[in-house]
Amino acid sequence: MITCYILQRHKKSSLCLSPYLDTERVANYAEDEQVVLKSSGMLTKNQRDEVSYSLYAAIDFSVDRWIQNKQYVPRLLVCAVVFTVAYFFFSLVIRDPIPMLDELVISSALTIFCWTFLSKRDTRSSVAQRRRYELKLRASEREEVIEEGLFSLEQYLDEIGQLDPLQVCNSLCLVEPEAVKPDFASQLGENLVEIRAMLVQDLTLHDKQLLHSAHRIVELRAHQKPDEKLAAKLFHLSAQDQIDLALLSCTVALLQQ
Repeated sequence: MITCYILQRHKKSSLCLSPYLDTERVANYAEDEQVVLKSSGMLTKNQRDEVSYSLYAAIDFSVDRWIQNKQYVPRLLVCAVVFTVAYFFFSLVIRDPIPMLDELVISSALTIFCWTFLSKRDTRSSVAQRRRYELKLRASEREEVIEEGLFSLEQYLDEIGQLDPLQVCNSLCLVEPEAVKPDFASQLGENLVEIRAMLVQDLTLHDKQLLHSAHRIVELRAHQKPDEKLAAKLFHLSAQDQIDLALLSCTVALLQQ
């Protein structure tokens, strides 16, 4: 069963988490695998459309990566042949005052072009299109399940989002006491592990800076060492809208569970 989650946020786009970003999961997909979407309450049509768009984008990304990984060796061999043939052809046909240099540049350019062309062709192949269609069809037929425990996590995100950014940064870096205590672990139950894994995977692909900051905060909290410089840096990033402090706080709380 494929389990997805949607976290609804106040004045922010909903956060859709799914295992579709996992290439291995896409590679080992079963046609009869059921898809379940868990939310804290009933979803509106716009929210359902938002979830569909997010799931389809994740499927496109994973299928492209899967088929490219699958065709990596054949593509590498073809490009090696192209480079070798081009190099010897231009070495024998074209005589120039600087030997090797022109041949290497032209051969490398042709190889890069060949690699790009084959990569795009692979993503448009019948195998990739079929896998993409099957996954999107299942995602569109998903079953919606209300998981009331998710409300506590959404509430935590909203409460952090309403606080003063400087207070949040100081709280995260132990300069000040905890702004809002994360007490959603018990209510999430077994869903916590899945949500944490999917969130980390999503941030690894889409927001490495936030994930790196979260790991740094978890480390300093483990040693109980306040870090005013890190708090100042996070506040600066927040002022420039380069980091989501509420999501950062949530990520730290989940990593510490």
